[in-house]
Amino acid sequence: MITVPPPLLKTKFDLAVPYAQFVAMGEPAGHRPPWDQRYEQLQLSPEQHALIAGFTRKINILCLTGTWCGDCALQGSALQRIAEANPDHIDLRFILREDAHADIIVKSQINAGFRVPVSWFMAEDFEPVFAFGDRTLSRYRSMARKMLGDDYVQAPAPTDPVATVLQEMIDTIERVHLLLRLSGRFREKYND
Repeated sequence: MITVPPPLLKTKFDLAVPYAQFVAMGEPAGHRPPWDQRYEQLQLSPEQHALIAGFTRKINILCLTGTWCGDCALQGSALQRIAEANPDHIDLRFILREDAHADIIVKSQINAGFRVPVSWFMAEDFEPVFAFGDRTLSRYRSMARKMLGDDYVQAPAPTDPVATVLQEMIDTIERVHLLLRLSGRFREKYND
């Protein structure tokens, strides 16, 4: 479990930037095209949009990522599409994995490595709810098929890998929302 204290998450969230500003940071190095491509490929279905638009608890999302990373472009663009479906309740920000953020990077190791992307899903008061890092399950299955052979992975290959990652990110955020919606402390606060 990736554990980062709420004050550090809040500090980094305040330093982080919205999607468009983050993507623009990669433009001088030629990193923008994959982000733009993934963003265009990722479209919410009407059902997905309705689900996300119905979320009623505030979710802050901080994504530690790199403009140069392909999986970051895919997950970051998916998170942006999701955030756009409910801007009143989903606040998404990005920070670049660089030395200036070493204090949070060292607390974000996965399998003893510094990987990206790593995203923290937080309540309105920046209390961590869930952390998610590196690739989604469908991406790991794809890698396993390529590296270990088709017989190793029992699940069928997705017909649309990009849409599958989008759904995996929606499922993650829905889980966070339900945890917050059912939370005793927020049900008491909002009397619902």
